[in-house]
Amino acid sequence: MTMTLKRRSSTQTSAADDSSSSNNNDHQQHATHKKQKRNNIMIKKSHWSRPGVEAAARLVSLPIITTDNNNKNVKSWNTALSHYEYILKSKGNCKNNTKLLYHLDQERQDIAQQWREEYYTTNNEKKEGEWGNKKMTKEELLNVIIPWKFLKGKPRNALKPLLQSNKDGDVIEASMLAFNFADSTVVAAAAADNNNDKNANNTFNHNVEEAIQSLCKLSGVGPATASAVLSAYCPQSFAFMDDEVIECLYEAKRGYTLKIYMAVNGRCVDIAKQLNEASSGGSSSSSSSEEENKKWTPADVAKALWTVATMSALKDEDCLRKVFADS
Repeated sequence: MTMTLKRRSSTQTSAADDSSSSNNNDHQQHATHKKQKRNNIMIKKSHWSRPGVEAAARLVSLPIITTDNNNKNVKSWNTALSHYEYILKSKGNCKNNTKLLYHLDQERQDIAQQWREEYYTTNNEKKEGEWGNKKMTKEELLNVIIPWKFLKGKPRNALKPLLQSNKDGDVIEASMLAFNFADSTVVAAAAADNNNDKNANNTFNHNVEEAIQSLCKLSGVGPATASAVLSAYCPQSFAFMDDEVIECLYEAKRGYTLKIYMAVNGRCVDIAKQLNEASSGGSSSSSSSEEENKKWTPADVAKALWTVATMSALKDEDCLRKVFADS
């Protein structure tokens, strides 16, 4: 039996393509809202072990991308992040330290910029595309990263002898390896965004794990301290493991394992993507051009959550009202 195949007219083909495109768009929009619904579930606990966390959980619960595309809650996130330095100064002053938290935060940013700029070869010549000798010294770890982490959160002074026991060469070697893995996360993230490649997502998560584990080989360094280094060096891939951030994003008991870090960092990555999508496609007239052009990172998400939690802990009601004014 001979089967006759009829060629579809250009009109029919166009209609079918439009229908397919429409179905794909509907599917993508449904997937986006489904993912957002999962990300924006407010974790409810009978007791928050860190003060102010409930305010951060409230921020997470606000829908970022809405069906009417009027993404007003992005402003709450922008307002929270814009108060980060103010809250750093407030918290540092409350503790009456000789070296304020704000100044340590500035030092941390400065040394991270130096790490990113160290593209020198053995002959001290810059070559395009050369990874170079990007590294952290033991002095930077002990005099900037650790004091910043202890002052921002809870001091863990029992770790100091272990941290002191590391050799400078070991710190340099571990950080160079970690920074190279961190650089690879940026490449993998770009591939995942451009091609929606699941393998690239897996590569991204693998390199995040490897970067954290590279620093955890040092005595006294766990995922939280490793994230203090990597969120400064590569904020587009790493969030800092603040207690407040863990508690409002992780459903089980707060902890400091690699597994918990990966779960929390994954949430921060997803929220940053939603904020960027809403900022680029939203119609909120209240956002300034600077806010609209802002590129959110996982590190920014964690900063915003810590800021709101600390506002609440410091009983700064004026700032909290500004954050949640439109929610």
